[in-house]
Amino acid sequence: MKSKFHKTASMTSTLQERILALQDSFTESEQRLARATLECLGNIAAYSGAELAQKAGVSKATAGRFFRRLGYENFNEVRAQARDEAGRGSPLYELAGVRPPDASGDALAAHLANDLRNLAQTFERLDSADVDLAVSLLAGARRVWIAGFRNGRVLAQYAWALLTQLRDGVSLAPGAGLNLAEDMADLAKGDVLLVMDFRRRVTLLKPIVEHANRVGAKVVVMTDPTATELPARADVALRCVNTGSAVFDSYVAALSLLNHICSALARALGGAARQRLANIERLHDLYGDLQR
Repeated sequence: MKSKFHKTASMTSTLQERILALQDSFTESEQRLARATLECLGNIAAYSGAELAQKAGVSKATAGRFFRRLGYENFNEVRAQARDEAGRGSPLYELAGVRPPDASGDALAAHLANDLRNLAQTFERLDSADVDLAVSLLAGARRVWIAGFRNGRVLAQYAWALLTQLRDGVSLAPGAGLNLAEDMADLAKGDVLLVMDFRRRVTLLKPIVEHANRVGAKVVVMTDPTATELPARADVALRCVNTGSAVFDSYVAALSLLNHICSALARALGGAARQRLANIERLHDLYGDLQR
């Protein structure tokens, strides 16, 4: 059952919503075209179908089939929708008390509007059953291993910082010594591997997940909408929209989802989590390391 925010794709859906709705069923060439389209989403009306096809390394015929599969007659209809949406304020922004930027070029407003859109589209597409399963796996695991590189490393460290407050047996890989093989040597059946797989993807994640599959550990992948390889090897895949408003990708939606998952885990662990948090607070008092 989908979350109450979920909406099925329809003829009135945005281009990104249509891509997200069909994401897991795309072929390899369609995945490349979807990735190129999402990267150009903020200025899609400035492109032609042939230019997007070239950017993705696919044929014009493949691009035509792709956009028809999304429900458009042709790419001109995509561009027309993009121009139309640019002139209308979204109810999502109205509810948040802000409006999307206008021609004044307010970069701060554009940044805020982009992050609000990322949050809304992420949580609209999430299946609450998948989130619940991720929480259940984290609660019942013998040990939890968290892997991430580059921008995913920041998310992995945040997940580690929250999870280690709630339960024991939480490890960040690679650890401080950057000894990945040694760090992962004890991964076994009954464990959970939480992976942060965001573009630009680091090739080391694939053998880590394959190792988890071989030993019988469960795998939870947090990723962006364009990923295909690791989600296919995971027990749960949680996709977070990370479109940036300017130079860098945005990880607001992923951080928000991690916060929710760890809060739900605290409730699931109940007294055990409260006892651990109480022990941590007593140590803070003993060490005097926090300002009161």
